[in-house]
Order: sequence, then C-alpha cells, then structure tokens
Amino acid sequence: MNPTALRKLIVTELLLALREPGAMFMSVILPLAVFLALGFSVGVIEIPVERDAGVVEIFHVRDVLLAGNIAWVTAVFGIVALPQTLVEFRQHGIFRRYRVTPMPSYMLIIAPLAVGAVIVVVSLALMLVVGWLALSIRFGGNAAMVGLAILLSYLAFAAFGTAVTARIRNTRTALGLGLVLFAPMLVLSGAFGPREAFPTSLQLVGDWLPLTHAYDLLTFLWLGATWETETTIGVPVWVSFVYLGVVGAVCVVASVRLFRWD
Repeated sequence: MNPTALRKLIVTELLLALREPGAMFMSVILPLAVFLALGFSVGVIEIPVERDAGVVEIFHVRDVLLAGNIAWVTAVFGIVALPQTLVEFRQHGIFRRYRVTPMPSYMLIIAPLAVGAVIVVVSLALMLVVGWLALSIRFGGNAAMVGLAILLSYLAFAAFGTAVTARIRNTRTALGLGLVLFAPMLVLSGAFGPREAFPTSLQLVGDWLPLTHAYDLLTFLWLGATWETETTIGVPVWVSFVYLGVVGAVCVVASVRLFRWD
C-alpha cells in the first residue's frame, strides 16, 4: 500500500463529500437538528440508572439522545452513502481503470471508509459541544467502551451496505435499496420512539435488526451499563456487541465473494 496515494485519495474523497450537500445534511445537520429538537421537547424525562450498592443515579433522555443519533449516523453512512460511492465507481468504470495501475483496487474502498469515519467523528463532536452548551448533557459511561462500540457499529454497517450492493451497477438502484433498508431499521430500532408502541410482531422483527443492537449498545454504554446489563431487546449488552461483530464478519465474507469491480 502506498501511503501517499491513499492519503491523496482520502483527501479527494473528502473534498467530493463536502461538495455533496445531501450527504452532509444527512450525516451532520439532520442528526444535530433531531438531537436539539428532541432534547428541548422530551429531553427532561428522567432515566433512573441503578449503580452498585443500590445507588440510583438520575440521567435524562437528552443524555442518551446523542448516543442514539450516532448509531443511526453510522447506519445511514454504511447503508446509504458508502454503497452510493462504490456503485458510482463501478458504474463509471473507475474500478476498472484503477485495476490497470500499480495502486491496489481496495484502496478505493478504504478511502471512502476513512472519509465516513471523519464525518461520523465530526458529527459526534458537534453534537457533544452543542449538547453540552445548550442541553447540559451528561456522560456516565466509559469513553473507550463507547468509542469501541461506535467503531464496531460503523464497520458492521459499512460491511452490510457493501455486501447488499456488491453487484449493483446503478446508483439510483443503490440509493433506493439503501433507503428501503435503512428506513424500517430507523423506525423499528427505537431511535425515534419507544419500541413498546409497536405490535409484538414488529418488535420481534426489530430485535434482529443491526440498528436496534447498535442503538441499544451505544445508549446503554453511554449511561455506564456493564456488559451484563439487559437491553431493551432482553439480552445482555455483550450479546449486542457480539451480534454486530457477527453481522459485520458475515457481510465482509459476502462482500469478498460477491463484489464486482466492473
């Protein structure tokens, strides 16, 4: 791998991403707007969290909104934005042209992945600063554990999106498929409302969706939950962590087997 070439690719992809108002809106502006809207409307609702020795610490809904938003930001990038970029490369023959150069083709996948990571970090940092200043949000977890959960969620969704669009050659088809997959996940995950409001059958469907596990994983770890704490799905936190890892691994294998470079 040529670090200089990869760095130039990443910078180029970042500049192209900044020129796409739709992508920046979905990844940065919309999450912040939703965070503030919900934070000022329902953010004062209390969330009691039991600690050791029976001590109960009081958090508020606004404290976990940020974690939930980051969960669906990683999903919208992995399921909608990244596949759009890769399918565009395939549709316009960019993969094919790069394959006749000394530069490895997989660098064209690493570059948008790196750009997506930068956008997720920027979105998180912006919500942290605004949330602290405007909503006085609190953090009760372990920063390293939350960071690891964000990284795992990001990679799992990126692998998922790459796998399901591995053979698609049209960007409109990729966008349509991405939105069809993302929208039900967003609704059924509980990111925009309690899952208990849905019929039991839909709750069961939601239990198997990656975004539900990412949402629970991040929000519970944000509040300081242990790996054994039971989530809204009824499983320990560590199960959601492993589940996302398995989804990511399976999708990576599927991507390697199915991915078309031309």
